[in-house]
Parts: sequence; C-alpha cells; structure tokens
Amino acid sequence: MEIRLKGLKKHYGTLLAVEDVSLDIPSNTIFGIIGKSGAGKSTLVRLISMLESPDSGEVYYDDKRVDTLSKGELIEERRKIGMIFQTFNLLSSRNARRNIAYPMEICGMKKDYIEKRVEELLDIVGLSGRGDAPISTLSGGQKQRVAIARALAVNPEILFCDEATSALDPQTTRSILALLKEIQKKMNLTVVMITHQMEVVRDACDFVAVLDQGRIVETGNVADVFAHPRNDVTKDFLSSVTNVSESVVRWSQENGHYTLRFRGNSTDEPILSEVANATGALFNIRAAGVQSVDGEEMGVMVLDIGPSADIVRRAIEELVNRGVIIEEEGATGGVV
Repeated sequence: MEIRLKGLKKHYGTLLAVEDVSLDIPSNTIFGIIGKSGAGKSTLVRLISMLESPDSGEVYYDDKRVDTLSKGELIEERRKIGMIFQTFNLLSSRNARRNIAYPMEICGMKKDYIEKRVEELLDIVGLSGRGDAPISTLSGGQKQRVAIARALAVNPEILFCDEATSALDPQTTRSILALLKEIQKKMNLTVVMITHQMEVVRDACDFVAVLDQGRIVETGNVADVFAHPRNDVTKDFLSSVTNVSESVVRWSQENGHYTLRFRGNSTDEPILSEVANATGALFNIRAAGVQSVDGEEMGVMVLDIGPSADIVRRAIEELVNRGVIIEEEGATGGVV
C-alpha cells in the first residue's frame, strides 16, 4: 500500500511538531524516517497511522484519503495497520501465545483460526515452542519478536516501527532488522521505520526521509543519500556512523578536513595512489572503511590533504573526475 502525505501540520499550543510535511512512501518498501530527539518523528508517525489528526494537510492510503474518515471507517482502516514500539507494549498477564492472539480476539475471529495463526506467527518470528512462555521470562529480543508477531496477526498492509530496536543491543538489533526485512519481502508489506539511528536506515531501509524541527530536509534512496548527503543534519547522522560503525576504522580522534565517499566499484580501485602520483598530493587518513548500503558497497574516508593549496585544488579535481564525492568541513553546502 502506498502512503502519500500532503502538507501535514501539527502544533501543540506554541510547539511546532510537524510543519508542512509532504512525502510519498512507495508500496512494498521499507521507508525510514530519521531525526534527532524532538525532531517530530513520533508525532509524524501518529499522524500517518491515524492515531492523531493533523491540524491541516492530507493523508492517503493508495488513493483513499484517510485523515477525514468517520470513527467507524477509521476503525476499519486501522485494521490494515500493525505497530511495533520500543517498549514492546506486551501484556504481562498473558503468555507469548495469548499476546499474539489478542488482536484477533478483539476482531472476533474464530478460535480454531486464531490457534492456527498464532502457531504460524511463532514460527515466522523464530519462537516455535515458546508460545507458553511468560513474558517476564523472555529476553528483550524475544519480547520484540512477540510484538512483531502480534502486529502481523491480522494480516496488515502497513507496518509501523517506532524506534523498534532502540532498547536492544547491537547484535539483537541486527537480528530483528534482518527478521523485519525477511517478513517485508514475504508479506509484501509497506514498512515505515521511525528511528534516530543511521545504522538502522543503512541495514534495513530502501528509502529514507530526514526530519529536522518538524520538516523534511532530505529524502531519497538510501544508497544515494549515503553516497551524496546534501543537508547538514544528514551529514551529522552519517558522521556518527563513521565514528561508531564496526565496518569503519578510526585511528585518529582528530576530524579530517575532508570526507570522501566512494560508491560501487570505486571502493576497489587505488584512487588515492593514482591521485597522489598525478598531483603530488599528500593524504593524511583519519578514518576509513567500507559499508554495505542497500546491497551496494559504499566507502568512506576522513582525511586531510596537503601540502599546498594549489596541490589540494588539483587533487580535489582529480578525485571528482574519478567519481569521488568530497565534502569539505565548513564549506557552504558541504560538498566540493
């Protein structure tokens, strides 16, 4: 199911939460919405999922406008939606099986169908045989798997994930993201993933929108955004990946004056050596590595270039001619 937003606005008193957001979320994809704390992410997902009404603007599921539905129509439309939260929101009085069954019970589904569907879902999320486990005995990752199964119980067309991995350790986060990607492909879901972690966008999403102070400041294919970020907020998120990513090694705490981004086959080519030989440039590398972004190899390197302004200019020209994307610290727009 495709989601389209047109000019969404939401204020709480004098607080601007979402301001003029227009966005197209393609059907059958994983779409990430990333922003820092207070950027308006949670408010936006509540508007998209119809948990709140916008002050102005329009929300469409395919070609159907849903922000103006009556209460009864809204209840029916919400049955097409599954939601996963950071805090799991499971019922401690119910075991895993009965948590998964809960939304189907509310919908009045037959007992035989519910029992069969619960077992299917336990298998899908990797918890076969754990249906009778009390929630208190499950790990964080297992609780999130129960929450995912519960969200899928009524066969939704859209799945919202609001900081679904923020409470998990890195290894568990990777396993949950892999599970969500697998489920999305099997069930042809439209997944909207709200996060403040660029690693989540890198490892799970097809498209991303960057939110800042209630506005969309950048959007696009994940690989394109990683290769050529245009907004300072996006670059800040990407620098955090460079600082902490297991695939990027940093051996100097000093920030380099330039960030180089390599894409695809260029990650395997001796570009710096060729440019150094051609121009006499000296490169002082601060951090470097290669990450896989949406199945494409993406290299990043943080460095200084010397020894003279003229050589630096020539080296940058050579790098750009070879398809390298260069960001200079403090440069207007950030991209050379």
